[in-house]
Amino acid sequence: MAKYCLDSNVVSDILRGDPEVMCRFKAAEKNNDELFIPSIVYYEIVRGLKAAGKTRKLTAFQFLYDTAKPLYLDRDDLTTIKKAIEIYIRLHKGQMIEDNDIYIAAISMVNDCTLVTSNTRHFGRVEGLKFVNWRG
Repeated sequence: MAKYCLDSNVVSDILRGDPEVMCRFKAAEKNNDELFIPSIVYYEIVRGLKAAGKTRKLTAFQFLYDTAKPLYLDRDDLTTIKKAIEIYIRLHKGQMIEDNDIYIAAISMVNDCTLVTSNTRHFGRVEGLKFVNWRG
């Protein structure tokens, strides 16, 4: 059984019904893999759908979020924030990525999940992050 943390672009693919992503998503469900959605992804998806007035997709996302397991930015011991700082320091010496993505990477790593993202070039900069692209 695998543990997958879904990035915003994958959640968007699921909401659009992308055939390749949906096939892998359904296979993960069938395998009883654990599917997680970080609170940062919740923020990115909900703000975008609300700003665009997409109420049906917002309802669909809420159903997806309710069936997945949430992963929050941090626990009481600041483990995720400390991991995010570590990632930032390493990336600061090369090519940076956005703070939200640093947080998503840190959440995935701290919770021992494989990040599902189509932005592999971007997340490939994060040393030690396990990731997979369901688009191909």
